[in-house]
Amino acid sequence: MEYNQKQISILEAAEQLFASQGFHGTSVRDIAHEADVNIAMISYYFGSKEKLIEAIFLKRIHAWKLVLEDLLKDNTQSFEARFDGLVETYVQRVMSNPCFHLMMIRAQIQIDIKVNELIHENKKEVYEVIKNFIIEGQEKGVFNDVDIMMMVSTLTGTTNHIMSTRHHFQRLSNLEHLSDEQLQEYLIIHISTYLKKLFKAILIHEA
Repeated sequence: MEYNQKQISILEAAEQLFASQGFHGTSVRDIAHEADVNIAMISYYFGSKEKLIEAIFLKRIHAWKLVLEDLLKDNTQSFEARFDGLVETYVQRVMSNPCFHLMMIRAQIQIDIKVNELIHENKKEVYEVIKNFIIEGQEKGVFNDVDIMMMVSTLTGTTNHIMSTRHHFQRLSNLEHLSDEQLQEYLIIHISTYLKKLFKAILIHEA
């Protein structure tokens, strides 16, 4: 659905607070204060805090699924190019939207949150899209027989770990001289390059 500017401000404020304080640690009052709106407006637009976090996930998830499907179904590109595009696009999205992905990590840990089922169903749907693409590549003789679940877990796990601990990575890699913006640019390129090389070694039939 389309959101007006007030709704977008509420969603963005909630996303930042859920990422830093967790769902249970964030009140509707906190969100209203951060978004510079009154509590009644949040209730009017979203109904409850549970519906608000659900709206955030639906907004982000729908956009990602469309991008992923368009990318992997583009038959004008080779299987290798499409898989590289998957890696690059995923890393770019995670590193450019840390609040959302931190919120997702927190939400998956807090199993009592109703949105967990939504996350599970989405992860399953995305996994099926990637799995079907790799199986098609295997049938064409392009990809090797691989553990697809572990590959997807490696992609998401590596990217999310570095995203959530980026400043430790920065210190361990002696990159303290980089600004936050420079660090983000470096990490997007570095993670993408590393994962593409890793997956190529696993996936592609080498001559």
